[in-house]
Amino acid sequence: MNLTLYFLCLVLYVYSGPLIKFILMKMSTTQMPKSDHVGLLIGYLERLLIIIFILLKEYTAIGLIIASKSILRFNDMKQDPVTDIPEKVDKRSEYILLGTMLSLTTGMLIGLLASIDFSGLEKK
Repeated sequence: MNLTLYFLCLVLYVYSGPLIKFILMKMSTTQMPKSDHVGLLIGYLERLLIIIFILLKEYTAIGLIIASKSILRFNDMKQDPVTDIPEKVDKRSEYILLGTMLSLTTGMLIGLLASIDFSGLEKK
């Protein structure tokens, strides 16, 4: 077992949430509202599922994560004619999409790193 690789994966996993939040804050043109950290927890669970699916070689299951997030976000993106301005809806959509793609990419990279060592175990 390559403990260094596992440690690297663990560090990347733990710091992926704050890193994604930092990138999103830099990309956002508006002040982000105070968070209750539910989004952070969702992101960690999402990345954990992606890592598990990669290790199990169930790559199509990753599509279920993306599809379920899309369905749940669809109602969030409905425009409220009183409070929402189309430009704000577009920016919010871009912000959500960027966060999803960053989370997906991070989870896949960690999963692929972890699978390097696991693939060596199968041959023994």
